Amino acid sequence: MDALATSGFADFDRMAALFRRTRQLLHQVSATNEVSAETTEVLATQTLPHVEDIEEGFRVWLRAGAVELAELRALVARAGVGTPRARGAAEQRAALVETMHELALTARTELVPAPARALAALEHARLVFALLPHTEAHDVRYPAGRRTYADISAPRRPAELAERIEELERSLWSVATHHRPRLTDGAYRRTYGFFDTAARISGSQFLPA
Repeated sequence: MDALATSGFADFDRMAALFRRTRQLLHQVSATNEVSAETTEVLATQTLPHVEDIEEGFRVWLRAGAVELAELRALVARAGVGTPRARGAAEQRAALVETMHELALTARTELVPAPARALAALEHARLVFALLPHTEAHDVRYPAGRRTYADISAPRRPAELAERIEELERSLWSVATHHRPRLTDGAYRRTYGFFDTAARISGSQFLPA
């Protein structure tokens, strides 16, 4: 297990520890093909809530000008909400974005001025997705196949980002509910790679001197 270091920022340290622990547990699952009670507990109560923060941050982050109307409709439909009625394209675009924002804000249980934690989780996830395919061979810990993540491209559009976040959630829930992953499963490899990269970039190279 990686030695724990502190950055001086409690939230960053919390995320770094979570990424390292999640990667370690996923590695154990890959090596033993067994899902321990500890793995289920950590994934269900710590890792998945972090992914939910990423999802919430994504909904708040959406801006009308950055997404095509058809893409916005698909994102709202994926969230299980009917398309808002509006007269023109501009009104419909604004209504769709407002719906996504409302979904994020109404999901919160605490009263805060802004979902800063969720936005931070999203921005960190976007960085991880961007760096994932550039991982050096000696930093790839996935226990099967070639020592590379170069084939795992970064999301380019909001819809692609939403799909990758949802894939993280599905893969983690699958493991947490004692479904043993196959090392040839692309979704599991992308999920493992995400936490492998997140743990690496949260290491000592980003800590203050």
